[in-house]
Amino acid sequence: MPRFLTRPLIVVPVVLLLVIIGAGIWFWVSAGSSTGVSAAAALRDYGAPGSTTSTGPRAGAWTYRVKGSETVGVGPIQLTRDLPADARLVVRPSGNGYWRTLALSEEHVEGVRFEVGPKGTREVARSTTVTVAGVGREDNSTLRPPPLVLPRGVSVGDAWLQHYRLRQVTVDARVRVLRRDVVRVGERDVPVLVIRTTADITGMFPGQRTDTQWIAPSLALPARWTIEMEIGGTASLQMTADLTLASTEPVK
Repeated sequence: MPRFLTRPLIVVPVVLLLVIIGAGIWFWVSAGSSTGVSAAAALRDYGAPGSTTSTGPRAGAWTYRVKGSETVGVGPIQLTRDLPADARLVVRPSGNGYWRTLALSEEHVEGVRFEVGPKGTREVARSTTVTVAGVGREDNSTLRPPPLVLPRGVSVGDAWLQHYRLRQVTVDARVRVLRRDVVRVGERDVPVLVIRTTADITGMFPGQRTDTQWIAPSLALPARWTIEMEIGGTASLQMTADLTLASTEPVK
């Protein structure tokens, strides 16, 4: 058989192999990176442009400067990706409270619905989305019973416990008001209360999460926020993040 007639039998497998390799490289690169979210996109997807809140923080998209990374795992495979330099926290009204959605990236979004009552602010619902290269899961849960997040008239030294269930996990948390402080936001020094919440999580996705928030009473938002999280199970997530509010005015 002439030599040239055998060439397609060799070329086709090589081309297929190159396509497979290219797809693998694309998946690995895209899976190992995070995509930033603009204020306009955050408002479109999670907000209610032009709306106002009667309680809590002002409605709109708030920008935070971010330093940190996260590691997402499924079984033995783990991928680490840096978080984008900017995150958006979107506030929109909801009944006698508000939704507060933190878009750390297109791949990691955490939403919380708060209700404001006579005793303070409670968390009543939560929505979390984490994806890798477009593949992942979204969890929407009602917290039972809704934990007290911020009592009215809170002061330094106050402490309280939280116990609640959401879907397949149980959360036991300890909350303490550590001190008063000041955080630089843009050109302003903003007075804050530093509040730390340490949560132990049991069930299908066991682990621990610690949130330290420098809450600015004048804004009803954290002027700074650090998150340390390590969650296990069939799908794991580890994250270290340090967020600082960029401006005292939201995009509306």
